[in-house]
Amino acid sequence: MSNVIQLDLFHGKVLTTEQQEEVNRFIKNQAERAIKAEKRNSKIISMLDEAGFVYGQDYSSNFEVEEVTKEQRFGYGYNNTDYEFEVTYTQNTGNVFLWVNTIQSGELKTYKSSVDVEGDKLMCTSVTSQYRHYKPSSLLVKYKEHNERIVGELEHKNKQSIALNSIVVNFQTFYPEAKVTIGSDYYRNRRNYTDFPIVEVKFPSGSWVSFQLGYGDKMEEARFYKKYDAQSETTKDLLDRFNNQKAK
Repeated sequence: MSNVIQLDLFHGKVLTTEQQEEVNRFIKNQAERAIKAEKRNSKIISMLDEAGFVYGQDYSSNFEVEEVTKEQRFGYGYNNTDYEFEVTYTQNTGNVFLWVNTIQSGELKTYKSSVDVEGDKLMCTSVTSQYRHYKPSSLLVKYKEHNERIVGELEHKNKQSIALNSIVVNFQTFYPEAKVTIGSDYYRNRRNYTDFPIVEVKFPSGSWVSFQLGYGDKMEEARFYKKYDAQSETTKDLLDRFNNQKAK
């Protein structure tokens, strides 16, 4: 086989000298990219280890370098120089990632969140509030704070669920004709909304009363939140009712 022309026996294609040079550049670039990625991956692991992250517990790596044979497209479509050619080259896949806590369907789960490096700093946006790189020791603090916060949120949600169910049973016992349901409402902050659970007691007349959970460890002590009276009251009715109220 000539150095100028290479025959692809599988496809029966003949590469021109320029095409062969393009394929050779691709193979070289892929090999260099793999070497660079491997060094970067090793650097991240070293920085994580030195900061106190534990491999297999706090982070892992699925980085791999392998030789593959695949069809690749070369050239350009706009000038009709594009072509496909089967080539064997070095390929790198995967990265270094942190095991980050999250809540899914009421259960504590973990997911992979990739780590980026810039100089002597690392970044993992899943555990930080700002999109920037941090010193490895600072990232470790952020990471632990995030995971601990998620565990705390799950424990709080579980306590809320127990309290909500208890309140529902209590109201349903005292008002068997009413429909008692768990819902939610929200507070509007300056930049976002914060939702919270409520229990609504709706009567056959259409009137309803809603309650929030109690404070702290007394969540089951329902607090009045809102009401709606389906029966309209005239001003005279209101005055008469107030007039008939017993003095305190």
